Amino acid sequence: MTAGGAGSTRRAVLCALLVGGVCAGAAAPRRHRSGDGTAGVLVAAALPTRQLTPGSTRPSDVVALWQSVLWADGYRPFSSVTCAYDQATVDATRVWQSNHHLSPDGIVGAATWGTAAQRIVPAGRWMVYLGERHGLPLRLDAEGAYEVYDAGRFRPLRTDAATLTRCR
Repeated sequence: MTAGGAGSTRRAVLCALLVGGVCAGAAAPRRHRSGDGTAGVLVAAALPTRQLTPGSTRPSDVVALWQSVLWADGYRPFSSVTCAYDQATVDATRVWQSNHHLSPDGIVGAATWGTAAQRIVPAGRWMVYLGERHGLPLRLDAEGAYEVYDAGRFRPLRTDAATLTRCR
C-alpha cells in the first residue's frame, strides 16, 4: 500500500470514530470478561496478568494496543506502533503515567490499563478509546474480548505474538 493510501485509510477510520465518539456521549465503560490468554484484552479481569514491563515484554498485539493508546493521546506518532515495547515506548509510558497521576515506572499493569479503560465508550456497534487527540476503534467479539481495527477489519489481539499488519 502506498503512503497516501495508508494515510487516507487512517483518516477515514478516524473520521468515522470521531463522529461515533461525539454521538456516544460520555457513557461509562463496560467491563467484559477476558479470553483464554491467546486473545488479548483491555478489560479489568485480565489486566494484572498482561503486564508490559521494560526489558522483558515480548512483541505482541497487546503492546501495539498500548502504543495505539499513546498515539491516541498524542504521546507518540502513529508510526511508532511497532508491537515492540522499546525504550521510546517506555519513556512515553512514563510521561503518560505521570500525567494521569500514576507512578511513572514504565510498567503497564493494572493501574495503567485501568486508567486507560476509563476512556472506552460505546459508539454504535463498536467501542472507542477516546484519546486526547484521536479515537481508537475497538470491538467486542462474541466472547466479550476486545478486537482492534487492523487493515480494514477487526482482529483479535494476541498476547503471545505480534500478528497485526503494522507489526509484520
